[in-house]
Amino acid sequence: MLSPQSSLTPSLQPRMLRVKEGLKDGLEREITYLRLSVTEQCNLACVYCKPRTGVPERTPGPTMDRHEVIHLAKVFTSLGIRKVRLTGGEPMLRRDLELIVAGISPEVEGRVHLTTNGIHLARRARGLRDAGLSGINVSLDAADRATFQRLTGKDALGRVLAGIEAARAAGLKAKLNTVVLKGWNDDQIVPLARLARTEGLQVRFIEFMPYQGNGWGQAQFMPAAEILAQIQEGLGDPLEEEPPVGLEEGPARLFKIAGSTGKVGVISTLSADFCEHCNRVRLTSRGALRTCLFGDRPVDLLEPLRNHASHEDLVRLIRETLREKQDCHPMRRGEPAQPGTGMWQVGG
Repeated sequence: MLSPQSSLTPSLQPRMLRVKEGLKDGLEREITYLRLSVTEQCNLACVYCKPRTGVPERTPGPTMDRHEVIHLAKVFTSLGIRKVRLTGGEPMLRRDLELIVAGISPEVEGRVHLTTNGIHLARRARGLRDAGLSGINVSLDAADRATFQRLTGKDALGRVLAGIEAARAAGLKAKLNTVVLKGWNDDQIVPLARLARTEGLQVRFIEFMPYQGNGWGQAQFMPAAEILAQIQEGLGDPLEEEPPVGLEEGPARLFKIAGSTGKVGVISTLSADFCEHCNRVRLTSRGALRTCLFGDRPVDLLEPLRNHASHEDLVRLIRETLREKQDCHPMRRGEPAQPGTGMWQVGG
C-alpha cells in the first residue's frame, strides 16, 4: 500500500489549464465523460465478459503506466471532461490505483468514480476515498452464493458484500451493477431488487451486450422492459420513475422503491439505446481512444505520448477522432454484432 498520506492529498496537485473550447463530436454533442481503463487483467471469469470461444484473453502491446494514465486524463480534462470513471479488467489489481485517483481527482473537482468487482474493496475503500475517489460501482450479478460462483468462476460473494459495506462506511457513493443473462441469473433479479429495498441501495440491471467470444445470443438476452416487469411483479409495490438528473450520471432509467430509499434501474444498451445523448469517450489501458462502446476503430494516443507529442498535438488528435464519432452503434442501424474486441479490452 501507499506510504505517506501527503502523497495522496488531491489539493496539492495543480490543475491543467483548460482550453476555451470544450470537446464536441461531429454531431455537436458535448463530450464531458471519460471512461478510462487502467488494466485488462481481472481476477474473475464472468461469463458475459470472459471469452467462451478460442479468443485470446490478452492482446500484445504496452499498458500505460501511472504517469501516462494521469497525463492523458489531464489532456482530456483540459478539453472539458468533467467526470472520469476508472475501469478494467479489475482496476484494483493495480497497486498504484490510489495514486492514479489522487492524480486525476483535482482535475475534475473530485468527480472520479470507479467500477470494480469488489473483491479487494474492503481493505482499500478508505484509502481510495482519502485519495479523492467520489463514488464506486460494484458488479454484483447474483445475491445467491452458488449462482455468483457459476457466473464469475469464484466463490467470493461474501468478500464482495463486505467490500460494499466498507465502501459505504468510508463515505463512498455505492451503486451495484447486474448484467442479466436469461438462464444464468434472471432468477436473481427479484432478490437483488429486494436487497436494494432493504439496504437502501441502488441496483442497476444491464442488458447483456455482445462482445468478442462471450457467447452472446438472443436466447440469453433479456430486454429492460422484461426486467422491469419482473421487478414490479416480484416486489409487489409500484415503481416510480425518477426524472433524468444529467448525462454524466449515466444512462440508467431509475425507479424509486415504495417505502424505501433504495432504487432500481435499467440500462437498455440494445433494446432502447441512448446514442443520441451520448456524452462519453473511452480510453483503453493501452492508450487507445474509442469513441463508442461497440466501435472497432481505436486511435492510438500512447505512441504519440511516448514520442513526446506536445499537449497541442494530442488535443488535435483527440478532436479529429471525435469528429468521426458515429450517430449510433452498428446494431441500431440493423447491422450484425461483429465486435473485434472483448469487454475486458474496451473497459466496459
